[in-house]
Amino acid sequence: MTDNHHSFTRAEIGPVIVVSLISALRLLGIFLILPVFSVYAVHYPEASLAMAGVAFGAYALTQSILQIPLGWASDRWGRKPILLIGLALFGVGSIGCGLAQNIFQLIVARVIQGTGAIGSVALAALADLTRPAVRTQAFTVTGIAIGSAFMIGILGGPLLAASIGLSGLFYVLAALAFSAMVLAAISFPKKNRSVDKQPAMAFKPILMHGELRPIFIATFVLSFTLNLFFFTYPLSWADIGLDRAELWKVYLIIFLPSALLVFPYMRRAERLGRFRMPIMIGWLTAMTGYAVYLVGAQSDLLLYVSGAAFFFGYSLFQPLLPTFLTKRIPQAGRGTATGVYTFFGFIGSSLGGMLGGVLIHIYPSLPEFLGVMLLVLWYFSGLPTAPENAS
Repeated sequence: MTDNHHSFTRAEIGPVIVVSLISALRLLGIFLILPVFSVYAVHYPEASLAMAGVAFGAYALTQSILQIPLGWASDRWGRKPILLIGLALFGVGSIGCGLAQNIFQLIVARVIQGTGAIGSVALAALADLTRPAVRTQAFTVTGIAIGSAFMIGILGGPLLAASIGLSGLFYVLAALAFSAMVLAAISFPKKNRSVDKQPAMAFKPILMHGELRPIFIATFVLSFTLNLFFFTYPLSWADIGLDRAELWKVYLIIFLPSALLVFPYMRRAERLGRFRMPIMIGWLTAMTGYAVYLVGAQSDLLLYVSGAAFFFGYSLFQPLLPTFLTKRIPQAGRGTATGVYTFFGFIGSSLGGMLGGVLIHIYPSLPEFLGVMLLVLWYFSGLPTAPENAS
């Protein structure tokens, strides 16, 4: 950008990179197991599809419960100490997952892993350290880092799992968590002292805020449909004869449109201050992806189309939602507000993962039907909108 008002200052560039790397390292571990968890977890002793779904969603359930308390704690005591504690807990839980000998031990370890609920803290820190005029860009940079981690995880997960198994992948998660912890300890920016001058905001006004409610609904729906999709999607490929070790090729193809198009498009929308079209395109492509999956789960071509369309729509919302949220909340309340935001996201992730195993056991296409219905209801309940000063 040539407009200095819409460009990062030197004081902003470093913190944005550090926060982005910490977020990407932690999430890389999650993304490594996302595409293969269901097909490996069902082979644990005493496992079933339903129990594998519980293990898949247990992490997100624990995360959802702790997002608000830890977000509020970061408003009160600072982002950095809460971030370090959360990363340590995530690492310990990951080691427990690697040591699990049956599905019940895996569920317990996933609960421990989920206590490292620092997603809201990272979002709040990023908002603290950037001006409103460049915040969409900041979340876009973080989104690029997370998107790169997503690509590496989704592509590398099937290859690594084929050689070291799911338990080996969990040890990789632990190593990544402790690496992020070292980075945070050494390079995380000092707490912004202006937070100390303001009391932390109460939870109820944030929850009842009329302009924030569509954002909370959006992250719930998107997280629910993402986990529901990725629990059943690799199983659909297995059903038509694809080997588990070949899943990386599928994910490379379906994520390519998002990798090439989403972030340049979002940067352009931010410069123009026009977000209505990305919101509508995001909903429409996510909806199309689920609808195609519902009718075409037995066709490899339609599976490719459905995966690419859904993930493209999902990716469009990722830099928008936290930007819309943090521009509407003062700094002293951002930890709590992002805690509520990530709470709804992890509740959606948890329910999507857990219901995936249950619903597919009842009827194979029931998860996709539920996804279509939820996306339709989301549209009629109201899609999120940009704040007045979003540009």
